[in-house]
Amino acid sequence: MKQIGRIIVTIIIVMVIISASLLLSHRFLYKNKATKTTHTLTVLTYNTHRMGMYEKPQRNEVIKYLDGVDADVLCLQEVEVYKDNKYLTLSDLKQAFSRYPYTYFDFKVYNKRLQFGNVVFSRYPLVNKHTIRYSSRSNISSCCDIVVRGDTIRLITNHLESYRFTEDEVNEFVNHPSMSVQPIKERFLPATRTRWHQARLINQAVKESPYPVIAVGDMNAIPLSPTYYLLRRNMQDAFLSTSNFRLCNTFKKGKWGIRIDYILHSPTLVATDFSVGQTTASDHLPIQATIAW
Repeated sequence: MKQIGRIIVTIIIVMVIISASLLLSHRFLYKNKATKTTHTLTVLTYNTHRMGMYEKPQRNEVIKYLDGVDADVLCLQEVEVYKDNKYLTLSDLKQAFSRYPYTYFDFKVYNKRLQFGNVVFSRYPLVNKHTIRYSSRSNISSCCDIVVRGDTIRLITNHLESYRFTEDEVNEFVNHPSMSVQPIKERFLPATRTRWHQARLINQAVKESPYPVIAVGDMNAIPLSPTYYLLRRNMQDAFLSTSNFRLCNTFKKGKWGIRIDYILHSPTLVATDFSVGQTTASDHLPIQATIAW
């Protein structure tokens, strides 16, 4: 146990150093580089937890919440729709968001019963739609270009690999760590490696993009993680740009809250505001930012 304790302490120290360097470099090297802007785009990203547990629109708390949102683009993860009309169908979803004329449905799971994946609703045209595919059973990154009054921004909506820990497993580890190290380790390391590989593909897509990029979604990685560090290598964090050192949680399991959902953007773009939606419709919270250029 002493050896495990030393490893955990070392990892925490390294992650704190990485996090501090990221925070300081962002606040003092990039914060004041904003120039005069002429365009804005308000983007919301939200892991919908199977689209409000696939309830029909009249009972669906996710849809009810998003009905009151004023965003130019909605980027939704874990969207689940069914063929059986007793549940939320693709037609239901399209009708519920008919105020957005442009859509991108990018489903990772597609079978006779249901479809599951990412969805983008937009007030502006979406072109050049394509997918970054992973071997994961349910994770995917969806790319498209948004044409905003003659300018083009590349949007990447992400749902990266999860540890898939249940609330009971987290509480067991916290209360009895000596009994829970092995099962936690067995899932922790493979998921971390998978997510790192996914982040590398996103990072490559960002570097190869001919346009400025906005990358959003459920990254399943905390700001202290190597995955976040890699994603931030060529991007800025909209929350940090506007936070003034506030705290932010986007995912809550029981009494534990962490930030694993992000709106990242190219350094040539500027985040002018950032907010966290307050709703219990999903186990994640929606986040929204206005991006200017």
